[in-house]
Amino acid sequence: MCKNWPLTQGRRKHVVFDPQVVKFLEDYQVRHRLPSFSAAVEAAAAALRHQELKSEYERFAHEYAADPTAQAEAEAWLGLSMQEQE
Repeated sequence: MCKNWPLTQGRRKHVVFDPQVVKFLEDYQVRHRLPSFSAAVEAAAAALRHQELKSEYERFAHEYAADPTAQAEAEAWLGLSMQEQE
């Protein structure tokens, strides 16, 4: 999660969320003592970015890492086995 609060530069966007999403983000903000609703949205975006990066590493590991050393590095980073599961 990004902890660069307060934001040094920001851009305003108008977004509309489902009420359940708003409630989740508000609760998340309180639970994690974030300074603003925007900080909760930024944390959600950071989590999505991390998830996407992890998926890309998984794809790389499965498709391209035939080298045992590269597989070991991918397994260490991802915390999962690169061997085919039966």
